[in-house]
Amino acid sequence: MLTMINVLICDDDLYTSKVLKKVIEENDEVKEIYLAENGEEAVDAVKNNDIDLAFMDIDMPKLDGLEAAKMMISLDSDLKVVFITAFPEYACDSYDLRALDYILKPIDFHRVNENIERLIQQSHGEKFHDSLKENNILMIKDKQEYYFIKMEDINYIEKQDKQLIIHTKDKEYSTRMGLNEIEEKLNQNFFRAHKSYIVNLKNIEKIEPYGDSSYIIYFENTDKVKNALITKNNIHILRE
Repeated sequence: MLTMINVLICDDDLYTSKVLKKVIEENDEVKEIYLAENGEEAVDAVKNNDIDLAFMDIDMPKLDGLEAAKMMISLDSDLKVVFITAFPEYACDSYDLRALDYILKPIDFHRVNENIERLIQQSHGEKFHDSLKENNILMIKDKQEYYFIKMEDINYIEKQDKQLIIHTKDKEYSTRMGLNEIEEKLNQNFFRAHKSYIVNLKNIEKIEPYGDSSYIIYFENTDKVKNALITKNNIHILRE
């Protein structure tokens, strides 16, 4: 199923709004288009509707596009903004707001469509990764291949130099992903036990002292050589 987005057009030039609306309507993945003639109306539109992308003129009466965008983003942090203006001197201020793009008039409608497609593809990607996590599946890339690993099969993930090793019950995978990046994709059963290890709490068999500052973790149904470390501080967290 396609991801539909809602778009806001805010410009005090009604002809510009009309032409922009006609261009955007041609995209089948745009569900609703809202129009505003000034910044105040744009803020009200975000308050009252679920808007994904806003095309904002900057030089407008009552409330300019920059100030309006600040208020709109404070209301909805996921909102993406593209500024459209005839004044290039506003560019620096617009990028301070992490604008998706800055388009000078006369409008390049190809760039308008590019921004819509970029947001839609981003939304598809987020939904895909959310679905993987909900189904307890970790997707990793190793060179040019992608692997889909059941999280229940993972014992621990280990950082080795510039790569990660995912240790499952009967196999190992490697990836160039970072430890923080992969941690965000895991479910609540995983715990950052050490600066170099993430462990699956469900698969731990026992923990025993290892030196002065660490413990060694052993996992069920696996080679006893395959183990991970946990710091003493994190042992205290588990006890709590």
